[in-house]
Amino acid sequence: MKRTILNGITLVALSLGAVACGSEDSIDQAVAQSTEQFETAGMTEMENDALFAAEAASASLLQIELGEEAAAGMAVSPEVQALAKEMIADHQQMRNELQQMASQSNFVLPATLGQAHQEVYNEVTAKSGLAFDLAYVDRMADQYDALIRRYEDIAEHGKLMELKQYASKQLPLLRKHRQMIERLEDKIKNA
Repeated sequence: MKRTILNGITLVALSLGAVACGSEDSIDQAVAQSTEQFETAGMTEMENDALFAAEAASASLLQIELGEEAAAGMAVSPEVQALAKEMIADHQQMRNELQQMASQSNFVLPATLGQAHQEVYNEVTAKSGLAFDLAYVDRMADQYDALIRRYEDIAEHGKLMELKQYASKQLPLLRKHRQMIERLEDKIKNA
């Protein structure tokens, strides 16, 4: 009987340890840490805000890292290289502003790409030449559609005012990028 209870306690402890360690995904880890900090401070229901902050950091990092690959010569089209350079500059600025807001508001941001963003990076950088250009523009179009929806959602429904303001401020730039990607996508596909 004691052995059964002891085994049961051990299993519960191991389960709790696995949950506490969580996923190896940098976004999941950042969300868990942010949420824990907010709960310790008495703030509840901050998971969506924490998830947005972590996803936004990873998404900007993806834009920077893919942009660097494109600008370094993986892209063959001068237009794609120019777009990549603009993405690097704009997303570095967005990431800096997000980091500043996060440090003031106690969000934990991932320092590496989240798993889904890493998969996009791997998919695009596995190609070269024109195939890289096509994959880069295509995947950026998908990423921007999702980013804009997510930024709109947090701007309207976020709990923390600083995060809502950050998202609202970035939306015009994200929409501008999406239009640039759309024009480039049309140009490449019609070439």
